[in-house]
Amino acid sequence: MECIEPGAIRDEELLAYLGGERVRPAVLQHLASCQYCSAQLAAYQRMDHRLKQNLYRWNCPPSQQLGEYQLGLLSPQEAAEVQNHLASCPLCMAELTALATFLANDPMLVESPMPQVRVAVRPAGNNHHSVQEVKRAIDQAREQVQAGVRRIIATLVPPQPRLAFQRDVASEKLAWPRRYVAEDMNISLQVESELGRKDGVQLIGFVTRKDAALDAFQGVAVRLTASPQAVYAQKIDELGNFVFSAIAPATYTLELDMPEGTVVIDQLTVTALD
Repeated sequence: MECIEPGAIRDEELLAYLGGERVRPAVLQHLASCQYCSAQLAAYQRMDHRLKQNLYRWNCPPSQQLGEYQLGLLSPQEAAEVQNHLASCPLCMAELTALATFLANDPMLVESPMPQVRVAVRPAGNNHHSVQEVKRAIDQAREQVQAGVRRIIATLVPPQPRLAFQRDVASEKLAWPRRYVAEDMNISLQVESELGRKDGVQLIGFVTRKDAALDAFQGVAVRLTASPQAVYAQKIDELGNFVFSAIAPATYTLELDMPEGTVVIDQLTVTALD
């Protein structure tokens, strides 16, 4: 497969489009009609997803340190470092806000007048919160926030029927790609081998909605969870795609935080490919 009009657009323009920058109208027209350049753009997107996953919150303080900052347990130097980080990181600020909301109902704590809305420990009584308690508080705050969100269970669409001599019930249930339906949304999932890794795979998703543009879901958060210790996070791009790279074979729960509620695909078994 080759470009239908070699030289019409440059790789720099593909990268600019991928980064959300404005490009020439001719670039959009070319991508709409050229399969080669569209595939090249998709390859760049997968590479970008892989980098984002590997670097996701790489320089953020751990949740335990954020909890200790909220409770005023850090040294002045450590607190200043966390405060400087919060000034430029909305993710950590959101996590800290969720913790502050949870701790606001704790009778052992009172709000501090400091501008960053920290919580001070009362000097009397046994009110010192351990690191484990801080972590539990953060987890409970997240659960409380998520508890009020409507959950929409996606349904697996059975594959097209085949001739009797071709059927293998077990393999059909595990076949890829798979398509799920959640109200008026379609979610297509595919599993591919991870390049250079025999035990690793990547899960590729594509989300569409009837009469909606492909970029309607851009920025929607997607989580892939196997256990509290194995949580992967991604976002849907402007073409409706998301990619989880280098994941281990396991049974996952996939969640998409749509405006109308959280779409859930449960018992999603991902196995290594032969």
